[in-house]
Amino acid sequence: MFVTDCSIGMHNMTPEAARDEMMLHRNEGKGFNAVSQLRAIAGLCNSGEFDAASYDLPLHERKINGDATDQAVLRFSESLGPVSELRLMWKKTFELAFNSKNKYMIRTLKLVQQEGLDYALPTAEAASFRPQDT
Repeated sequence: MFVTDCSIGMHNMTPEAARDEMMLHRNEGKGFNAVSQLRAIAGLCNSGEFDAASYDLPLHERKINGDATDQAVLRFSESLGPVSELRLMWKKTFELAFNSKNKYMIRTLKLVQQEGLDYALPTAEAASFRPQDT
């Protein structure tokens, strides 16, 4: 299973278009945008894990431990940037795993590195946070 389309609000795009938009936004010096936030959510709120033995392979060939949906979403996030980078910035503090009865999961995270805010919030809002806010 692979992600073929993603949406932010009413804007639909392919994963390739999402990457292009994210990179264009950064290259113009505008910092992070909604695609960066989508990348962070996809990488952090995901139970999938790359198999360390296949980490050097191209992304589409890497083995991922997790269900098919988590695999597809993790590959999508990794295609936008390293998920390992995100997971170093945030620490999981609680998780209620997805189940077919509830049809949702809950995961809470704590900021470990201040730059992680830049992925979660627009630059102006991230700058207004104080350490005790996180």
